[in-house]
Amino acid sequence: MLASDHFFRLVVISSSGKDPEQSFLQGAGNLSDHGHLPVNFHAFAACTHGRYTSQISEGVDEHFVLLLIGRDMCRSESLLRDLKNRGKTVVVSIKETGSQQIAMSFQEVKNIESFSRICELADGALATTYDSIPLYSVFGRRGLPLLFLPPPYPIEEWDLSTDNREARHGIFLGTRQLYMASRLHPQAVIIAAWIAESESQGLTVISGRSSNLPPLRRLFSKWTDPGLAWHQQVTSRVSSINIISRQLPAAEYLRLMASHKVVFQLDHSSVPGQVAGDSLLCRIPCVGGDGTAERVVFPDLCSHGRTTGEVISLAKRLLSDDVFADHQIQKAVQIAKEKMCFSSARRELADFFNAVKR
Repeated sequence: MLASDHFFRLVVISSSGKDPEQSFLQGAGNLSDHGHLPVNFHAFAACTHGRYTSQISEGVDEHFVLLLIGRDMCRSESLLRDLKNRGKTVVVSIKETGSQQIAMSFQEVKNIESFSRICELADGALATTYDSIPLYSVFGRRGLPLLFLPPPYPIEEWDLSTDNREARHGIFLGTRQLYMASRLHPQAVIIAAWIAESESQGLTVISGRSSNLPPLRRLFSKWTDPGLAWHQQVTSRVSSINIISRQLPAAEYLRLMASHKVVFQLDHSSVPGQVAGDSLLCRIPCVGGDGTAERVVFPDLCSHGRTTGEVISLAKRLLSDDVFADHQIQKAVQIAKEKMCFSSARRELADFFNAVKR
């Protein structure tokens, strides 16, 4: 930690009002710690030894605030005004950054109007995806200061790779949301099943996610997996298939991922890229996907600028060529230490917040 950012501590406030408060005084902490993992927007709190909350109490001691703009942008605007009245330096960031999620938010005219006022009031903006960058430029007509910074990962603190590398086997399907079209999960499952069969590899698929279901079916999905039968039928030809029809605790999920040779996906949601981030922590290559992390740390393997056929060829090579796979992981870790680790993110956040401080 450098002297210039030694005293920089950030509070991340979610305007949704649903996320429990969590302190990250120990930074990344341990995988076994209770609470949300230090990833996604929680990572910005964790890398600064700050905290994440949904409530603005009277005792907001931190001067620097990252305010997450939720689906109800009028509420976000109200919170921003409150924070500015308290003399805080506030940088804003859209919380749900997938291209489909942003489109849904801006279907309401009141959100467009509110977001425009937010960009006028805020001291700066933080873009975590490539596709969200132009939004702040368009709405921030007064020249809103903008920082592009993907959510960092505790690369230097955590190495979740399995001790026995020879025991790694098979493909881990990175996406889980069968009913969210932009994830391209059905195509990914079908193609991954074919690759697994042709390469004599196992395949692990997580089912059971209820995202994008109608309200009644979403409620019913708490007791039954609406996609289990689909996954079973589509992957029936794979001799070694593991379909998990429950949501795993984070530690169990990451250890399961780390036991595989490659993570495969075709996601075209333009998200920050937690699939690639998780695979990075597990030290296994992630092929496919167009999220920020995929494009930054796995530039030779991501879907951006590549056809599905090229992604398939890369997946097959990763399964058969250990030297190539090891090189991709070494390259990803090196890039992450320069661009997406906690220490580099802390420095960039400290510099940016101090530059926009009023």
